[in-house]
Amino acid sequence: MKIVPVHCGVPLLVPLLLAVGTASAAGEPTAAVGAALAAGESPVAIGGARGAGESAVAGATATAERSLAARAARFPLVQSASADFTQEREVSLVDEVLRASGTLSLQAPEAMRLALVAPERLTLLADGATVILLDAAGTPLPLPPEFSSFGHFARALTELLLGGRSPERVFEERWQGPDAVSLTPHDAASPFAEIALRFPPTGPLPEEIVLRERSGDRTIIRLTTIHLNPPGGASP
Repeated sequence: MKIVPVHCGVPLLVPLLLAVGTASAAGEPTAAVGAALAAGESPVAIGGARGAGESAVAGATATAERSLAARAARFPLVQSASADFTQEREVSLVDEVLRASGTLSLQAPEAMRLALVAPERLTLLADGATVILLDAAGTPLPLPPEFSSFGHFARALTELLLGGRSPERVFEERWQGPDAVSLTPHDAASPFAEIALRFPPTGPLPEEIVLRERSGDRTIIRLTTIHLNPPGGASP
């Protein structure tokens, strides 16, 4: 597989921001138990034995606990976070791998700093509706059209990764154990077939994010050196 340079690595994160932006804008989560009841999956089967009913209730409870909202509730409140990231984007039609790396800082409720160090140095700052793109010397650059709504996406990413909201109304959550989940969009028109999150057992932020697009493209983002609530916050 050929590895090619990227002229501007910042747009590589746009698919993730679009995905979580859509999810977060959908509103509050839907309880997993409520969804089971709506589908007719009563915790106690009519005419069933008491033991079977208790088993069903236990299963529904386990399902409810395995949600992004429930997992975030296991940890102390996170108001800010910073991490190093590496990213690989596999483009199926041209058999290329686009690589980028840098640092990511989030500050609740809507501040974000994305500092790209490779393949070129660029910094993207978002604080509310204010979005600024800087070159390696710190000089402001014209903001590309695709980043006109970056402020909204920054808030959405902050809400999702810091546990502000859960995307259950937009995505179906399928858990593979307590620390790995696959999010499948309910909307068949979504460009994403699946978004997979893998968390460390003792941390609230994912170590790995994998986006699979319906076109066959795949983006892998890995977060390392994660700092939660660093002194002075992590605002831009």
